[in-house]
Amino acid sequence: MENYFRAKLQKITPSKINRVSYRALFKDFKDPLSTDGNLKVSGRWHKKGEFRALYASETKEVCVEELKRKVEDDEVIKLFDIHKLTVKADKLLDLSREENLKILGVTEEELLSGSIENPKEIKLPNELAKCAFEMGFEGIIVKSASRAGNNIIIFTENLGKTSYVKILNR
Repeated sequence: MENYFRAKLQKITPSKINRVSYRALFKDFKDPLSTDGNLKVSGRWHKKGEFRALYASETKEVCVEELKRKVEDDEVIKLFDIHKLTVKADKLLDLSREENLKILGVTEEELLSGSIENPKEIKLPNELAKCAFEMGFEGIIVKSASRAGNNIIIFTENLGKTSYVKILNR
């Protein structure tokens, strides 16, 4: 699968963004730019310990909907802070664009279905993210599994000289 994705990714023109985004973080964690959690657990767009990914959403509403997918209890949701970030990136894989999905030969449903609790169910997005990371993409834009909008996943280790993620609400 990796060789297949590598060949296809070479055919995709990277996207750029310079925008505000939002990240939910448990109140006990103080640094909204930390990706240390990636060393402990896998996610849809990173593999535990292999590379780091900072997960954010394009709007506060999408961020809250993402949180609601994982935490059903309103009292538990209150234990999270929503951090406002600014993200500037020059080399993103935009999986919200239908033409890029066609080049890769994948569907939105294949990327967004499955649970992070079962690694076999998220193998395809994991492999795609790993290839994108290894090929130097700075991150991925993808529809939220909540279907409320888009998420922005940043590979902080790959950020170029003119790219950054900064905290806005401190």
